[in-house]
Amino acid sequence: MNMQPSELAEHFAAWHDEDLVRAIKMQRTDYETSYLESIATELSRRGVDPTAFIDQLQISYNGEEPSSCDTVFALAKLTDDFPLWHALSFTHYFGSTLVVQRELHTWIVNVYVEDVYGFSFFVADRPALLELLQLFLKLEDWEHLIGERHNLDCWKPLLHTRSARYIHKVAAALAEADLACSVQTPVFTRDQRGQLALLVSVPKEAEPILHKLQDHLLDLYAQADEAFAQNASTRELGIYAELADYGLNNPAIYYNLGSALGESGRHAEAAGALIEAASLSLTELDTQVQFQARKGPGGLGGLFDIVGMLFSAFKPGESNPSDALREVPDHIEDIELQLIGLLGHLPQNLQILHSLASIAAIRHDVPLALERYRQILTLAPGDETAQLYLDEQEA
Repeated sequence: MNMQPSELAEHFAAWHDEDLVRAIKMQRTDYETSYLESIATELSRRGVDPTAFIDQLQISYNGEEPSSCDTVFALAKLTDDFPLWHALSFTHYFGSTLVVQRELHTWIVNVYVEDVYGFSFFVADRPALLELLQLFLKLEDWEHLIGERHNLDCWKPLLHTRSARYIHKVAAALAEADLACSVQTPVFTRDQRGQLALLVSVPKEAEPILHKLQDHLLDLYAQADEAFAQNASTRELGIYAELADYGLNNPAIYYNLGSALGESGRHAEAAGALIEAASLSLTELDTQVQFQARKGPGGLGGLFDIVGMLFSAFKPGESNPSDALREVPDHIEDIELQLIGLLGHLPQNLQILHSLASIAAIRHDVPLALERYRQILTLAPGDETAQLYLDEQEA
């Protein structure tokens, strides 16, 4: 269809700019080439650049409220150090969405059309992912870059755990066996316990890999018991360090490691292990404990560098049924005593003070918790957790 300019204006009079752009970008296979040329001519007559017109998209980081931006800004968010298992969604001008998540050695892309999940596929590396997203956001042909399609709704959870390090170990073992897997975080599963879920496509092939790793851990436990019985402290320390590297949600591992490190005079490392033991113990004791978690360098305490406060603690002057302190398990009291001892060697260690403050708060020992948080504010006047606790008690 070849039309004169006056005919174009009359023919497309009822078409909004968005309709014309949609036709030339999203529905081009529905029209003959000559008609698409007429649409392009009409857009040019109106002074509308289709590429600039659609360069308005939305991104959302880990399920947060979407924000509007252009393509350059959006793609810049996918940095080389984009965090493992974090997700970024890209919604183009006409509403389709790709949710991109960093996996252990690859990226996974989840495809949504008008908020309805379609399928997922893996992309080998960041350059390939950026190329794909560039085409998707410009509404150009990108589907030829899709590899094998997967329906994650049909995948099964191999493992649920709060430990990112343990998930990492299992995912690495699966990758070595060339078995596909993907991790779902509490951001999307809404798991109240904060557990990660490791999904696999073929459970029968993945389960033996997990069982082999679990057998190795059981063997390490046995070796640790044997080393303790033989009073082989150096060997015992090494075994507990290896167990701790798996990030198991077992406070005893970190308690034993912290004790051994403390006896060896390695006070800072002992504090890291005991703080992690405290964080795991308090989480098991009360799901209302809220931790101030900061991403550390990895290893001991990497996931729980700073233990936060218990917001549900009683305020001064409030009564509780027995008007008494809450009992806590003996091992938590043991952790507290060891941390107090380490504070003598590391008097300005904020992590130790935060952990001691949390233990006092969950025990409903408000005066002691206030004392701990005031110590923190003396050392770090801008500490938000400490100030928030004081504000809560004064409200």
